[in-house]
Amino acid sequence: MSGSAETGPSVEELRLRLESVLLAVATDWTGVDLRDLRPRDDDYPKVFRPAVLAAARQRYETLWAGPLDFRHPPDGASVEIHLTPAAGLPSCTGFPPGYRDAVVLLVPERLWAAWKYVPPGAGAALSYDGLAWCDDHWAWFPKPFRLLP
Repeated sequence: MSGSAETGPSVEELRLRLESVLLAVATDWTGVDLRDLRPRDDDYPKVFRPAVLAAARQRYETLWAGPLDFRHPPDGASVEIHLTPAAGLPSCTGFPPGYRDAVVLLVPERLWAAWKYVPPGAGAALSYDGLAWCDDHWAWFPKPFRLLP
């Protein structure tokens, strides 16, 4: 799958873009790069189905209004990224188990990312999820499965 002006970037191109974004977030102690991942108003209908749109907007606007739970990895950490369309989440092992059920909340074609910061040596990895590709930028919707009843 390669990118074009009509179809947009390929999955590999998006992976490379995302890797640079995530490495910048990891080393930015000001939080500016992390805040750039805040969903825009028009991102919600791109990633969530109409039945949960209002609940998703309320949850994430509240989350982004406060301090974010983001732990910075140690210097020299690498990034391991898993990408899949929402429809593929039930079979993708790189995402938390809650995503298997969350697929009913999400627009099936939208590409999602989960990632780990893997420290050099024998330290524990820091795992994150919930980045969605919104046509020309990444937006962070951590743990969307928490919208499930």
